[in-house]
Amino acid sequence: FQCFPRTFPKGTPQWQLDPSSLRKEYRQLQAQVHPDVAVAPQGSGANKEDASAQLNKAYNVLSHPLSRAQYMIRCMKDIDLTNDEVSRQATNSDPALLSNIMDVHESLMDCETEEEVKAIGKKNQERMSDLIENLDKQFASEDYDGAVSTTVELKYWSNLAEEIKEWTPGSRLELHH
Repeated sequence: FQCFPRTFPKGTPQWQLDPSSLRKEYRQLQAQVHPDVAVAPQGSGANKEDASAQLNKAYNVLSHPLSRAQYMIRCMKDIDLTNDEVSRQATNSDPALLSNIMDVHESLMDCETEEEVKAIGKKNQERMSDLIENLDKQFASEDYDGAVSTTVELKYWSNLAEEIKEWTPGSRLELHH
């Protein structure tokens, strides 16, 4: 958050952001620090590489809802939801979620046409949009327990979205946590 002072003037974790403003600030900052850019000297090449790499990492975390939620929860509650074991512990309390994920995963495995996969993908995108809306509300009201559960669920559906992208007829898909 501190890497993008115009987008996040307070420099503190903040869920709401304008993606186009973040992208614009990212590009402007990269134009200043990227080692391949020939602008006024900003320090040695190694310092520029470090600054550029840090900006890349910060932008990638903040520009994606799942990684932004995981990062905010780590900052606010010291819970690392990027750790699969921690995520599994949070999910064990909701067997209905795991059952639903398994059902959708099996449906994807049974797909024979691209149209079937697109239908599953559309429903999955709607589901993920609903979860992101829930995160909006949960972070706004400082409901971090709810945000933890929602983030874990978003991680499962995001993994399914990746599997949908990789789907080919007859392929064997593996469910990832």
